Amino acid sequence: MKAKKFNQLTQEELNRIIDIHYNHWVKHNPKMIKENTIYKFTKLYTGEQLPFGIVLLDDLDNIVGFCVFKIENLKKYPEIYPWISDVMILENYRGKGYGKKLLQYGEKYLKELGYNTIYVWTDQAPDFYKKVGFIYKQEVEKNEGGYGQLFYKNI
Repeated sequence: MKAKKFNQLTQEELNRIIDIHYNHWVKHNPKMIKENTIYKFTKLYTGEQLPFGIVLLDDLDNIVGFCVFKIENLKKYPEIYPWISDVMILENYRGKGYGKKLLQYGEKYLKELGYNTIYVWTDQAPDFYKKVGFIYKQEVEKNEGGYGQLFYKNI
């Protein structure tokens, strides 16, 4: 297994990640616009500093999963950062510890940038984040309405 930042990927690899992300999440948010996803993943998440994205690859360079790290996530909580967001492990790799491994790579990069704590909110995978060492902090209001659970982890 290895991890690469999005800025180390070919355009074809990045386009595949964009398609995977968009096709999965548009089912949950029909108002999602693909052009916004393309912009975020190619312009915002390709930096060395925050925000940036990483992808986990297997030994044959197949995409296992990916996530992004950023300063802004929930508009009502600008004081909370950095965030991990858009975490996805492809279906045939789930349940094998790759989510934990992906987060460990990201935590390493954040630590190198001088951060000691990472935050995530979720309304779909609280048990996963607890399992990989995140601690529940509070309920938070999501940007699109509704509520999720905020977790943090010291790294």
